Amino acid sequence: MSQRNKNNSIIFLTTLSVYLGLVLVGGTPSVLTYAALTRNFDIQNEIEVKDDLDNKPDNEEIGSFSKVDFPALFAQFLDEVKKELNSGKIALPIQTDFYVQGKFEKAESHGGGFSSTVSDQDLDKFIQTAINQTYKLKAFELADSADGKSKTVKIRLEATSTDLSLKVSFSKLKAEQFADFLNQEISSSAVLSENALTKQIHENTTASSENNQVFIVTRLPRGSLDALLAKDAQ
Repeated sequence: MSQRNKNNSIIFLTTLSVYLGLVLVGGTPSVLTYAALTRNFDIQNEIEVKDDLDNKPDNEEIGSFSKVDFPALFAQFLDEVKKELNSGKIALPIQTDFYVQGKFEKAESHGGGFSSTVSDQDLDKFIQTAINQTYKLKAFELADSADGKSKTVKIRLEATSTDLSLKVSFSKLKAEQFADFLNQEISSSAVLSENALTKQIHENTTASSENNQVFIVTRLPRGSLDALLAKDAQ
């Protein structure tokens, strides 16, 4: 039986009990009907409010995400890459196809590590540092423990000839509801953002869920990105 049918059954039985109770104490038909329907309405409101609250992230999760969201962090990362290019610490042209990915587990002891195909050691180190110090910490902050003991986070930055993508996933108890919340926050941020790069990143970011995992994916066109990073670079 669906949750809605269960709710309707509860409302029906409660209304019936209220109605019969008033009959036993001698209530008039009009009073009986009004009382029963009023109670019906109150119960319906209580159930709908409870369902709505159950489907929303708590205030701590909302505040945690709103402080700095993943698209905003990605924009900061690209700004830092541009600074490294301008200073000559990372050489142009940037490798066409590469990825850096990490899988991490937070339990009694921290586990996980990186795999990478980046040929430029400075760029590889820069990306791994950004993942370790920014994305991983943020993902663990939002993740839930599925077994009460550990949290799992996966992060992958990948470049191809057509696009640059950032994929972040983490365990979450109410994954579907939280992904919906993230999409609402990301859409709102895209509308409000005054920075062109940050706005573009928000517009190209989506959240989804599968089982107890939340996935946040940003995919940017490679051509416009290379032009941005090369601008003013020496």
